[in-house]
Amino acid sequence: MNTKLTALAAAVAASAGLAQAGSDLSLARSYELTNDASQYDSLLSSSNVANIKVSAQVQARYQVNLRDDASTTLANPDDDTTIGFSIRRAKVAVSGDITDNMKGYLSMAFSRSSGAAALEDAYADWSINEDVKLRVGQFKTQLIREENVSSKRQLATDRSAVNETFNMDRSQGIEAHFGGDAWRGAIGFTDGFNTDNTAFTSSAEGDYAFHARFEMLFGDAEWSQFKQFTSWRGSNAGGMLGAAIAHQSMGDTNPSNPAGSAEMTTGTIDYSHVADGWNFFVAGIWQNMDPATGSDTDDFGFVAQGGFFVTDQDELFARWDSIYPDDNNAPADEDFNSITVGWNHYFVPESHAAKFTLDVAWYLDETTTSIVNTSDGHNLLADSEDGQLALTAQMQFLF
Repeated sequence: MNTKLTALAAAVAASAGLAQAGSDLSLARSYELTNDASQYDSLLSSSNVANIKVSAQVQARYQVNLRDDASTTLANPDDDTTIGFSIRRAKVAVSGDITDNMKGYLSMAFSRSSGAAALEDAYADWSINEDVKLRVGQFKTQLIREENVSSKRQLATDRSAVNETFNMDRSQGIEAHFGGDAWRGAIGFTDGFNTDNTAFTSSAEGDYAFHARFEMLFGDAEWSQFKQFTSWRGSNAGGMLGAAIAHQSMGDTNPSNPAGSAEMTTGTIDYSHVADGWNFFVAGIWQNMDPATGSDTDDFGFVAQGGFFVTDQDELFARWDSIYPDDNNAPADEDFNSITVGWNHYFVPESHAAKFTLDVAWYLDETTTSIVNTSDGHNLLADSEDGQLALTAQMQFLF
């Protein structure tokens, strides 16, 4: 009996010991989790991730495109009419403070054809002092003004054919911003034109690329007014004159071109004017291509547009743009012209958050004999005949 009691007591003691050990282990794990959580909480409340903002942009469209049924770009004569809905843009962006003088920005865009997400912007802005800021990462370079006005704040549903043909778009590199009350500038060193989401071994990247832009402010307008083309009723009147140049070399480094290097230079001059309920913008662009083989070319583009409010929430606008290719581009050496007219309705006064746009573009010339870039995005399709018409109805939501 005593032996049984002794064994029972030993078993109870052992169980108690295991229970205590298990309790201690649970407490230890609980402590680790609590400690980890407090560290995460500390990180979340520190300045390196403070002021985080998430934003989204959606542009939903119905488009109609009419081409001549004699066009050789059509597989069948009935293909002269193209209609349907699309999501032109769906983007999500995140921004926030990294330090007291450093901010981060990241944006993703979803493909209108597949829905797949792709990186657009990924950069940090470091404010060295009140007058100098350094941008590092992937971003839109300061070159062509029309491209640098956000798609959220355009007059028409899309930028001009001139812009889509000559713009630099996004690149990877570094850019310095500086300026004062009435002037500002930017100088950049990057991978060159259209080199977003590329590795440093990519054949799309230039050996080197530099660009610079300078702007001057006139009148009573403020810099913030030129983040858009629209000018609300009651706005200050004034203008902004801008000029920019970019140069890049390609083919001398891996992957090199045995035929030799190529050079490209792009220059632009533009003027924007805003006033009490109306706006005007004009720009000229020049691009020189000096290829490794063959003749060099000098191509030009010109765009002029304006808009005015007929009520506090309704704006009418018109645009003309033209491309003048070099004769050495033959057979793609013909001029290309287009006219766009339209209407914006702002559901919230002085805000792009909810906006309906209806515009009609008349492409006067054929695309197959020009250097113009075609795209279903801006409703310009390949056409061997002149007189293409494009109607776009768009709802924009920003949140």
